[in-house]
Amino acid sequence: MTLQAYDRGLLAVQRGEFDEAREQLTTAGDDHRALLLLGLLASNGHGEPADPVKAHRLYERAAELGNAEAAHNLGVLYATGRGVAPNHLTALRWYQRSADSGNAGARRMVGLMYATGQGVPVDEEEAERHWRAAAKAGEALALLDLGTLFAYHREDLPEAASCYLLAAKAGIAQAERELTLLAPRLREPARHDPKARTMLGVILAYHLNDPVGGVELLTASTEDGDPVAQRSLGFLVQHGIGTPADEIRAAALYQAAAEAGDAFAAFNLGVLAGRTADAVPWLRQAAEAGVVEAYPVLGDRLSELDLDEEALRWYLRGAEAGDRGSMFAAACWYRDGFGGPVDLVQALRWYLALLTVGSGDGIHEAHLIVPNMTKDEIYRAGRLSGRLLEADLLVRRRTTAEPTSD
Repeated sequence: MTLQAYDRGLLAVQRGEFDEAREQLTTAGDDHRALLLLGLLASNGHGEPADPVKAHRLYERAAELGNAEAAHNLGVLYATGRGVAPNHLTALRWYQRSADSGNAGARRMVGLMYATGQGVPVDEEEAERHWRAAAKAGEALALLDLGTLFAYHREDLPEAASCYLLAAKAGIAQAERELTLLAPRLREPARHDPKARTMLGVILAYHLNDPVGGVELLTASTEDGDPVAQRSLGFLVQHGIGTPADEIRAAALYQAAAEAGDAFAAFNLGVLAGRTADAVPWLRQAAEAGVVEAYPVLGDRLSELDLDEEALRWYLRGAEAGDRGSMFAAACWYRDGFGGPVDLVQALRWYLALLTVGSGDGIHEAHLIVPNMTKDEIYRAGRLSGRLLEADLLVRRRTTAEPTSD
């Protein structure tokens, strides 16, 4: 059978057919994914009265089978007293178990419990350790937590600014508000602390619409050899923001910062180098340091040099990080056999994954390749992309379009 009980249940949930979903998911037995989904249905009251006690029972079974999200949800139930007696220590244990299984959101919650003394004595160092791990794993709200720790508990304003700036770049609106509040507090330490001066310069130029003030501060920090200031000032100089545009000076600033190890400066320098051979080493430096924006650009430059296998590897890194251009490139390359053999499952996977980041750019191409795929292959691509419903629609559309035999 092409679809397993869990898949059929998931499709029913996505269609809003909750009675059918429960029937299918129940037949999946000890599939931890099915137990989690049944728990979510019970918790949210989809197609049945909300029943947190039932949800707790299902989450617990799923968590015992290793489901990290179920363990996180148990932490929430014990922390809030929903369906169980509130117990912060038990909540912490479930959050920790989820975090140990790779759930970054749960790792952040462990940090919050240490910071606030829920279930354990207050321990800011332990909170910081968990928040840094969560942020490294992609939990942007942990950056906001770190900023608050440094701004209001440790009075390390430059480090607070650094964390808030990263959170703002990740789209956390509260971080922008915190930067506005932090700027006046940075003015005094900026007189004698180079890092504080750099952070204030970045905030003024990039967030508080004072590029002239920002350029003045960043110029002073650049003369002290601060790579963050060099890179930040380089961008302003390149684009003529608060200072006359000067690409030659911008390139020199980027290069100084990149040679000091600043990965974003290396990316900017690689982009500034355009389609020349000089671009590749700088882009590779940035990509190897984890600058997501560098992945598709490096892939493009490598493709132009006929280094297709390496190019595909960087497109895949970008696709896995959620970059739209990388997703589309990876899909097309798998479709056409660039950088490796033709793989229509992987091609469809990334065409469908584009929907998750709000892009329909791959739908037309998806319709073109599914006639050459089996149902199992289409469903496999749907599972890999997390877009099983769309894969099912492609199967149904193709089946409807197939000619009937006499």
